[in-house]
Amino acid sequence: MTINDKEYFREIYQRNVDDIYRLCFSYLKNPHDCEDAVSVVFCKLMKKNPVFDTPQKEKAWLVVTACNECKSVLRARKRHPKIEISEYPQQKATSDFERREMIDAIVSLDEKYSSVLYLHYYLEYSLTEIAKMTKQNTSTVRSRLFYGKKKLAQIIGGNDDE
Repeated sequence: MTINDKEYFREIYQRNVDDIYRLCFSYLKNPHDCEDAVSVVFCKLMKKNPVFDTPQKEKAWLVVTACNECKSVLRARKRHPKIEISEYPQQKATSDFERREMIDAIVSLDEKYSSVLYLHYYLEYSLTEIAKMTKQNTSTVRSRLFYGKKKLAQIIGGNDDE
Protein backbone atom coordinates (compact mmCIF):
# COMPACT_ATOMS: atom_id res chain seq x y z
CA MET A 1 0.00 0.00 0.00
CA THR A 2 1.47 3.29 -1.04
CA ILE A 3 1.14 6.67 0.63
CA ASN A 4 -1.43 7.68 -1.98
CA ASP A 5 -3.50 4.60 -1.15
CA LYS A 6 -3.38 5.44 2.54
CA GLU A 7 -4.58 8.97 1.86
CA TYR A 8 -7.32 7.67 -0.43
CA PHE A 9 -8.64 5.29 2.24
CA ARG A 10 -8.26 7.92 4.96
CA GLU A 11 -10.42 10.33 2.94
CA ILE A 12 -13.09 7.70 2.32
CA TYR A 13 -13.04 6.80 6.00
CA GLN A 14 -13.37 10.39 7.18
CA ARG A 15 -16.22 11.10 4.75
CA ASN A 16 -18.25 8.04 5.68
CA VAL A 17 -17.40 6.72 9.14
CA ASP A 18 -20.14 8.61 10.99
CA ASP A 19 -22.88 7.49 8.60
CA ILE A 20 -21.70 3.88 8.62
CA TYR A 21 -21.47 3.91 12.42
CA ARG A 22 -25.06 5.18 12.73
CA LEU A 23 -26.26 2.57 10.26
CA CYS A 24 -24.53 -0.22 12.17
CA PHE A 25 -25.86 1.08 15.46
CA SER A 26 -29.41 1.03 14.09
CA TYR A 27 -28.96 -2.69 13.43
CA LEU A 28 -26.89 -3.82 16.40
CA LYS A 29 -27.95 -1.45 19.23
CA ASN A 30 -24.60 -2.01 20.91
CA PRO A 31 -21.65 0.38 20.58
CA HIS A 32 -19.02 -2.36 20.93
CA ASP A 33 -20.48 -4.58 18.21
CA CYS A 34 -21.07 -1.48 16.13
CA GLU A 35 -17.43 -0.42 16.32
CA ASP A 36 -16.35 -3.92 15.33
CA ALA A 37 -18.71 -3.91 12.34
CA VAL A 38 -17.47 -0.51 11.18
CA SER A 39 -13.88 -1.76 11.40
CA VAL A 40 -14.74 -4.84 9.35
CA VAL A 41 -16.43 -2.70 6.68
CA PHE A 42 -13.41 -0.46 6.23
CA CYS A 43 -11.01 -3.42 6.32
CA LYS A 44 -13.03 -4.99 3.51
CA LEU A 45 -12.75 -1.72 1.62
CA MET A 46 -8.96 -1.80 1.91
CA LYS A 47 -8.77 -5.49 1.04
CA LYS A 48 -11.06 -5.35 -2.01
CA ASN A 49 -9.81 -1.93 -3.12
CA PRO A 50 -12.79 -1.17 -5.39
CA VAL A 51 -12.68 1.81 -7.73
CA PHE A 52 -15.66 4.14 -7.49
CA ASP A 53 -16.82 6.44 -10.29
CA THR A 54 -18.81 8.70 -7.99
CA PRO A 55 -19.13 9.42 -4.28
CA GLN A 56 -22.67 7.97 -4.45
CA LYS A 57 -21.33 4.60 -5.62
CA GLU A 58 -18.72 4.71 -2.87
CA LYS A 59 -21.39 5.37 -0.25
CA ALA A 60 -23.67 2.69 -1.71
CA TRP A 61 -20.89 0.09 -1.54
CA LEU A 62 -20.14 0.97 2.07
CA VAL A 63 -23.83 0.91 3.05
CA VAL A 64 -24.45 -2.50 1.45
CA THR A 65 -21.28 -3.91 3.00
CA ALA A 66 -22.23 -2.50 6.43
CA CYS A 67 -25.76 -3.92 6.20
CA ASN A 68 -24.40 -7.34 5.26
CA GLU A 69 -21.87 -7.26 8.10
CA CYS A 70 -24.54 -6.28 10.63
CA LYS A 71 -26.79 -9.08 9.43
CA SER A 72 -23.90 -11.51 9.85
CA VAL A 73 -23.36 -10.31 13.41
CA LEU A 74 -27.07 -10.70 14.18
CA ARG A 75 -27.07 -14.23 12.71
CA ALA A 76 -24.07 -15.11 14.84
CA ARG A 77 -25.82 -13.75 17.95
CA LYS A 78 -28.84 -15.91 17.17
CA ARG A 79 -26.71 -19.03 16.65
CA HIS A 80 -24.51 -18.43 19.70
CA PRO A 81 -26.60 -16.70 22.36
CA LYS A 82 -24.84 -15.41 25.44
CA ILE A 83 -26.04 -16.52 28.81
CA GLU A 84 -26.51 -13.58 31.15
CA ILE A 85 -26.22 -14.77 34.72
CA SER A 86 -28.46 -11.95 35.96
CA GLU A 87 -31.41 -13.32 33.94
CA TYR A 88 -31.70 -16.56 35.92
CA PRO A 89 -34.09 -16.86 38.84
CA GLN A 90 -32.51 -16.73 42.23
CA GLN A 91 -32.35 -19.89 44.35
CA LYS A 92 -32.58 -20.17 48.14
CA ALA A 93 -29.28 -20.20 50.01
CA THR A 94 -28.32 -20.66 53.63
CA SER A 95 -28.20 -16.92 54.21
CA ASP A 96 -28.67 -13.84 52.06
CA PHE A 97 -25.20 -12.55 52.89
CA GLU A 98 -23.43 -15.81 51.99
CA ARG A 99 -25.49 -16.13 48.85
CA ARG A 100 -24.78 -12.56 47.75
CA GLU A 101 -21.08 -12.99 48.46
CA MET A 102 -20.94 -16.22 46.47
CA ILE A 103 -22.87 -14.79 43.51
CA ASP A 104 -20.62 -11.71 43.47
CA ALA A 105 -17.60 -14.01 43.37
CA ILE A 106 -19.11 -16.09 40.55
CA VAL A 107 -20.04 -13.00 38.54
CA SER A 108 -16.50 -11.67 38.88
CA LEU A 109 -15.20 -14.68 36.92
CA ASP A 110 -15.04 -14.80 33.12
CA GLU A 111 -18.45 -15.42 31.61
CA LYS A 112 -17.47 -18.86 30.31
CA TYR A 113 -16.85 -19.99 33.90
CA SER A 114 -19.54 -18.03 35.72
CA SER A 115 -22.40 -19.23 33.52
CA VAL A 116 -21.43 -22.90 33.91
CA LEU A 117 -20.98 -22.59 37.69
CA TYR A 118 -24.30 -20.83 38.12
CA LEU A 119 -26.23 -23.23 35.91
CA HIS A 120 -24.73 -26.28 37.59
CA TYR A 121 -24.71 -25.32 41.27
CA TYR A 122 -27.56 -22.84 41.60
CA LEU A 123 -30.02 -24.02 38.98
CA GLU A 124 -28.90 -27.64 39.31
CA TYR A 125 -28.59 -28.47 35.63
CA SER A 126 -26.53 -31.48 34.63
CA LEU A 127 -23.41 -31.07 32.52
CA THR A 128 -25.23 -32.59 29.55
CA GLU A 129 -28.11 -30.13 29.90
CA ILE A 130 -25.69 -27.20 30.17
CA ALA A 131 -23.84 -28.44 27.08
CA LYS A 132 -27.09 -28.50 25.11
CA MET A 133 -28.13 -25.03 26.33
CA THR A 134 -24.78 -23.44 25.53
CA LYS A 135 -24.20 -25.50 22.36
CA GLN A 136 -20.85 -26.78 23.60
CA ASN A 137 -19.33 -30.20 24.08
CA THR A 138 -19.94 -31.85 27.43
CA SER A 139 -16.18 -32.11 27.92
CA THR A 140 -15.85 -28.35 27.40
CA VAL A 141 -18.52 -27.70 30.02
CA ARG A 142 -16.82 -30.15 32.40
CA SER A 143 -13.43 -28.46 32.03
CA ARG A 144 -14.95 -24.98 32.44
CA LEU A 145 -16.67 -26.17 35.60
CA PHE A 146 -13.37 -27.57 36.88
CA TYR A 147 -11.32 -24.45 36.12
CA GLY A 148 -14.15 -22.17 37.25
CA LYS A 149 -14.18 -23.90 40.65
CA LYS A 150 -10.42 -23.45 40.93
CA LYS A 151 -10.67 -19.75 40.12
CA LEU A 152 -13.61 -19.34 42.51
CA ALA A 153 -11.63 -21.03 45.28
CA GLN A 154 -8.81 -18.55 44.73
CA ILE A 155 -11.24 -15.64 45.00
CA ILE A 156 -13.15 -16.75 48.12
CA GLY A 157 -10.47 -18.88 49.71
CA GLY A 158 -10.77 -22.45 50.86
CA ASN A 159 -10.37 -25.63 48.87
CA ASP A 160 -11.95 -26.27 45.47
CA ASP A 161 -13.49 -29.64 46.41
CA GLU A 162 -16.71 -28.03 47.65
